[in-house]
Amino acid sequence: MASGTNQERSSPGLYTLLGQIADGLSTRLQIASIELSVARDNAGKAAFYGILAGFFGLFSLVFISIALLVVFWDEHRVFVACALAVFYTVIFLYLLGRARNFASTLPYSFAESKQIMQADVNSFRGALKRSQGTPEEAPAAGATVQTKEADNAGK
Repeated sequence: MASGTNQERSSPGLYTLLGQIADGLSTRLQIASIELSVARDNAGKAAFYGILAGFFGLFSLVFISIALLVVFWDEHRVFVACALAVFYTVIFLYLLGRARNFASTLPYSFAESKQIMQADVNSFRGALKRSQGTPEEAPAAGATVQTKEADNAGK
């Protein structure tokens, strides 16, 4: 008869714990989907700046080549080609620096979700241990002394 009351008493705790786990997982799934959309948007912006930087870098190379070819021709062509080459080079360097700064400030993907899920797992483990009636594991005082003695002996 005693074992029947133990099962009845532990069942609501187990169902409550399973309900909390299900609720926690659904919340974490929602958070992960939000983080995924933010990561996707950040990757899109970084790709956009990278493409623009490549585009203007290509213009820079084209006009530097034109400037080198035209250097020996009429002086007006040289001035215009060099001015265009400098203009596109400046834009290229600006966009490249902007892309690098943007990419370096991006947070790691799902870092916060990993921390939250780890805290949830630790919380559920503690709740499971408490519901089973087993005390949390704590190092015994004698074990600490023995470890320190072993460290001192090794030196």
